[in-house]
Amino acid sequence: MKIIGAFKKIFRIILMLFFRFDQWHTSPIENRQYACDVIKELRKEANRNTAMELGCGLGDIIGNLDYKEKYFLDISENALNAAKFLQLFSFKDTYNIYKVFDFLVDLLEEDISLDAIILVNWIHGYDSQILRLRICKLIENNLNAHGILVFDIIDNNSNYKYNHKVQDLIDESRFDIKIIDGYKFGRKLVYAKLK
Repeated sequence: MKIIGAFKKIFRIILMLFFRFDQWHTSPIENRQYACDVIKELRKEANRNTAMELGCGLGDIIGNLDYKEKYFLDISENALNAAKFLQLFSFKDTYNIYKVFDFLVDLLEEDISLDAIILVNWIHGYDSQILRLRICKLIENNLNAHGILVFDIIDNNSNYKYNHKVQDLIDESRFDIKIIDGYKFGRKLVYAKLK
């Protein structure tokens, strides 16, 4: 198994040299248990028509979901180009949309209705007040009734600029919330299903 992991890492380094994305994208998904767990959890959802991942990187999470329509959004055009290339080998019957998107500046079109919105492994660099405003707009404009919002929080880790709490980012009374912990660096996954 370590040989396969080493091969995947080398392959991603080659992709990095070709597509010129940031080095931290070279870590294979098997090295990130939280990402594997998000995939497993979202595969249990009854409504799997549309999903979007903001900050998708190479598409490790969204690319492995069985949704009919998937939105790959990232601030890096180079990472998106690599994600698009990798999806050529996924053999999934889905309609994929790739878009350069800055969550703090850009607005998602209101006519996009989503069953799942994923925001993991990047929100810890941003202030919770700014994030909350943007997340609330996504919920109001794009998340379907009973849709699910997935994000991660970091608990008591000074290596991260911001350590958010669930209530910092969403109105908890509007959601059924499940929190899974036990990940490296104090990471917790939050699955917030809109009531």
